[in-house]
Amino acid sequence: MHLLNYIFKNKKEGNILKMKKHIILITALLVLLLAGCAKRNTPWQNEDILTFQRQIQVVGDPLDIAFDADNIYVALDQGGISIINCANYSQKWVTELSSSDESVVPLFKIRKIGVVGEYNRLFLNETDATDKIEIVDNSNLDSLRVIDSITGATQDIQDMKVQKIVNPTDENVIEIIYCAGRNVHYGTYNGELWLGSTFSIYPPASASGIDLDEGYVYIAAQQRGLMIYDRNSLELISEIAVPGEALKVKVVGNYAYLACRQGGFTIVNIADKTEPLLMSNFDTTGYATSIDVKDNYAVVSSGGGGIYLFNISSPSHPILKQNITSAGYTNNAKFYDNLLIVAARDEGILIYEID
Repeated sequence: MHLLNYIFKNKKEGNILKMKKHIILITALLVLLLAGCAKRNTPWQNEDILTFQRQIQVVGDPLDIAFDADNIYVALDQGGISIINCANYSQKWVTELSSSDESVVPLFKIRKIGVVGEYNRLFLNETDATDKIEIVDNSNLDSLRVIDSITGATQDIQDMKVQKIVNPTDENVIEIIYCAGRNVHYGTYNGELWLGSTFSIYPPASASGIDLDEGYVYIAAQQRGLMIYDRNSLELISEIAVPGEALKVKVVGNYAYLACRQGGFTIVNIADKTEPLLMSNFDTTGYATSIDVKDNYAVVSSGGGGIYLFNISSPSHPILKQNITSAGYTNNAKFYDNLLIVAARDEGILIYEID
């Protein structure tokens, strides 16, 4: 009798132990299930900085953008050029110009564009037949007139920068620098007659992008990275390799900002021109092909990856604020006042307001 009681008691305790194990297992499963159904916490994110404002359809492929106080000028490759009024966004499509002898100058392939509004001069890189830069009087937008052209050493221009000379020392009031093939050419212009380049630089690699300040010329030299030349002696001061291939460069203060094709977005400290330092790199999706900077923001156009907007308050740690992919394949993006102007292959000109 005692033996039967002992067996029954142990059997009962074993069942209780098994029940406890089952309860623990079921409780654990319920916790996992509830955790899976619960809303996950996500890192805090800023609201979008760029707000879409307007789309402007254009003819051709918008490759380059320039601005004056009143208008946006767009190089449309085989579509000629487009002039967009900043006040009402009305558009003027131009496929031919006039010349001083009243003949017609057709526009076939316009790849680069620049404007100096203070002197009513428009610069168009025409790449049909003989590559050249047409210098255009744009004081009357209804009758754009070619007044001069830059030819020779203008084959396969990859980048072109024209701007007002802040403190002119002679009759020349505009400066222009462009890279063609492997070389860089610089000249000044009085607004009426082009007298040729002032100097040329012949880097040991293909020059795809250029910028300059009072003392130096900065060259995005593809696989060689960033190269810095003395503007007076034309000597190479330094160079630094960067991730990917350096295609475009924008210099602001002590920093050079680069679009580096498959390498994305790169920032280089150039406070000491003899020893540039790589500060940071962000690998964008697609090929990074253009760069612009304004205040604490940098924008990179990255082809199929769209537009990347960064806060660059800390150059060693740029913060991605927004990536816009709805623009499709993007060729270029530039800041204009409180706007961002995007040139998109399939969507035309897209205008975003910066909040």
